[in-house]
Amino acid sequence: MSLDGTMFDALNHAGCDPALDLLMVGASFLGLTYISILAGPLLWQWKRRELAFDAVALVLITSLAAYVLKLLFMRERPFEALADANTIAWPFALATGPAMPSGHTARAFALAALLSLAGGRSWRLPAIVLAALVGLSRIYLGVHWPSDVLVGALLGVTLAAGMHWAGKGDNAYTRARNGAIARLKGSSEA
Repeated sequence: MSLDGTMFDALNHAGCDPALDLLMVGASFLGLTYISILAGPLLWQWKRRELAFDAVALVLITSLAAYVLKLLFMRERPFEALADANTIAWPFALATGPAMPSGHTARAFALAALLSLAGGRSWRLPAIVLAALVGLSRIYLGVHWPSDVLVGALLGVTLAAGMHWAGKGDNAYTRARNGAIARLKGSSEA
């Protein structure tokens, strides 16, 4: 068995505890696009306007990049390849389509990295722990191989670093972001 298969087997068969199952389904839920994107409105409420805009843009860019890579790799999911893969039949824990990379993990690590780079030290540890939990949940739920999760994490961190870099200085992105923020602030005050 490959290292990927061995690691998958160990994490996927870690136990069948209802509390752990619920924790992993909940963690996986945090990686959904429509949940991840809620970081933007939360940051907006906390008056972190530029970071809020960057977070929403990053979630969308990460989702698109993960989707394109899935189509390029066309990798089979573990529950399709292994007869003994444990899966949990919760609606938002199920997965379809190609496996590589994990989009949930990519979004979680993108946000964690962005918050770590731009948000301050107080957000770093909780964001990284939540991102890691999202990644582990995808293996535990039987929908991703460990390498899918690793590639998703690397994709998310790379895109977050790019977003953080693009968000500095005077460039086309920061001018567009600042214009959009001004319009959003104006429409919310009207």
